[in-house]
Amino acid sequence: MKALLSASAALAAIAIAASAAAQTPQPRLNQIQVIGTHNSYSQPADPRVFSVMKPMLQPMLDRIFSSLPAEAMAVLRDEHPNAIFEDLQSGLEYIHPPIEAQLRAGLRSLEFDLNVDHEGGRFSNPLPYRILREQGAKDLAPLYDQALAQPGLKVMHAVDVDFRSHCPTFRLCLQQVRAWSDANPGHSPVFILLEPKFQSLAAFAPGATPLDPFDARAFAEMDASIAEIIGRERVITPDDVRGDHATLEAAALDGGWPTLEAARGKIVFLMIVPGLNLATFAPYMEGHPNLEGRMAFVQGRPGMPHAAFVMIDNVLTHGDEIRDLVSRGYLVRTRSDIDTGEARTNDVTRRDAALASGAQIISTDYPFAPNIFANDYVVKPFPGGSRANPVPSPRIPEGGRGR
Repeated sequence: MKALLSASAALAAIAIAASAAAQTPQPRLNQIQVIGTHNSYSQPADPRVFSVMKPMLQPMLDRIFSSLPAEAMAVLRDEHPNAIFEDLQSGLEYIHPPIEAQLRAGLRSLEFDLNVDHEGGRFSNPLPYRILREQGAKDLAPLYDQALAQPGLKVMHAVDVDFRSHCPTFRLCLQQVRAWSDANPGHSPVFILLEPKFQSLAAFAPGATPLDPFDARAFAEMDASIAEIIGRERVITPDDVRGDHATLEAAALDGGWPTLEAARGKIVFLMIVPGLNLATFAPYMEGHPNLEGRMAFVQGRPGMPHAAFVMIDNVLTHGDEIRDLVSRGYLVRTRSDIDTGEARTNDVTRRDAALASGAQIISTDYPFAPNIFANDYVVKPFPGGSRANPVPSPRIPEGGRGR
């Protein structure tokens, strides 16, 4: 009899625990925090590039900075608070391993800059390499010539300056992500930032490579490549979040983000809007005000119908704003180090503020120690790829507003 009573009590306890677990809301995609890399694809430039490009471009940069209106300069200083950004070379001193190695290490955000190349070969012979070869230089740091010759979006930071890449085509970057994802089913979600490039040096440097506009064809190619290589079923899209809400923003603020469990094994694509100039994104958003049918979210401001993703780089001046946005349900990206300044001086103030801010995505150039400046500054990825967000946001009961 005692054994029977004990078994009954055990079953009752299990039932109670199961009932409690069923009523406990599962954490959602916006209730975690991940560490990722800035310009994740970047390979170091050949140092000789700066010997020919800096004399050509630094005077132009100085003129631009000196002529900017005070308000515009204040915004620029806020986004690039380390004065080192005025030095063409110093702000680029970071080294990233290949994409798959970053993901294996637990980094869960990547950033790819996209440059239009409909015909192929546009970026195969950069200006400084032409100049250096004419001067007799040999053994320049290699490019992926065959990949650059192919038509399609290219991934590089700054044409004719910082153009070496672990995956010079967008398709190759996606293939590397897919290969890692295939090998790690059920992995924690990955956030991929995409920045279309609109400006080149052609107006300032004779012989520089002109950029084609990021047009409807380029945006269509971007979405099609994601759907083909990653697969629609592995992507969390705006449609997956919006559901039956009137706007994407309303859905994000109403708990529309998927549960963390549902997001496992999936990728989220987030588009950076340079200068928040949404007019340049008209080919992607016209007729799609809530990004209906699109593969990627687009950076916005609170109050915009599509605004589920907000980007605020300077946590030291906008920490309270970031915490407020996170607590309301927005997805936020910030930076733990900017233009190499913090890593050079081993200053962890910005890093620690970023971690405490609740920003779901924290981008760094220094996820491994020791760094290239031979000090201990590092922003380590979390074990398993993510951690619970330190800033609470409303948890929606299962079966409630969110899905």
